[in-house]
Amino acid sequence: MSKKWIIIIISLCVVLVAASGTVVYMQRQQSIRAAEEAKAREAEKAAREAAAALAAARLREVTVKARQPMHEFTRPAPPPLVPRAGILELLELNPDTVGYLRIEDSRIDYPVVQGTDNEYYLHHTFDYIYATRGSIFVDCNVPLEPDALPYHLLMHGHHMRDGSMFKDVANYKTKSFFEAHPLIHYETLYLETKWQVFSVYVCDSNEYVPMSFKDDETFIEYAEKAAARSMYPVETPPFTAEDRLMTLNTCSYEFNGAHTLVVARLIEVGYDIDWRREGEAMAEASTS
Repeated sequence: MSKKWIIIIISLCVVLVAASGTVVYMQRQQSIRAAEEAKAREAEKAAREAAAALAAARLREVTVKARQPMHEFTRPAPPPLVPRAGILELLELNPDTVGYLRIEDSRIDYPVVQGTDNEYYLHHTFDYIYATRGSIFVDCNVPLEPDALPYHLLMHGHHMRDGSMFKDVANYKTKSFFEAHPLIHYETLYLETKWQVFSVYVCDSNEYVPMSFKDDETFIEYAEKAAARSMYPVETPPFTAEDRLMTLNTCSYEFNGAHTLVVARLIEVGYDIDWRREGEAMAEASTS
């Protein structure tokens, strides 16, 4: 055998050994990858089984809780509202009675009614007698509730030359009267309220006086404008949506169709419903 063939054979042997090693390495890598993939599949299967077991346990817990009876909180019954004897007596005389208005040291000391329109009590007294002086009445468009106050309580009354009815409302245009009569007392079936006058001004009878408001901002804006129109400015705390207004309206004689408006702000209210609200607050606190 020549030297050339010996070299060829040796080279072939080397190639075969190398190829064999490569095959063994590749087989070993494939085995390792197969083992890792099998391990990953087992881990994934175990995770799914654990998640399913946890979900089943939670479902059983929720089911057990759902079967337990719920203990409902019983709110305490509010105490009954106690009608005021004086208003009850007036209601017996006239079912349209809604309150009683009084301003100390003035002629304004009258029962207040509310009709289905603003015409009847303009010319009828509290006891249904037709008369020029009419009655003191709440505008028919004011929404009234027995145990609450509207945002704007608008009342009308005639300016009588003999000093009766709302003649003293017109007197608020005099600075001395304005300063000497800052408070208005108003009693309803369940409420005893006190109001502080902060504005008096003259306007045309055709001017719209709102009794309801689309939102809190509109109400506050109206109150601020009423204060700004006063003949005698009064310093008042900022108005809020919690405020309530009362306006007393009567004829005036500055020009044809003139009216005098006196505007007051609620500053004090006393009524049995306070206890009901306190009870509701306590009930809400105990459930939170």
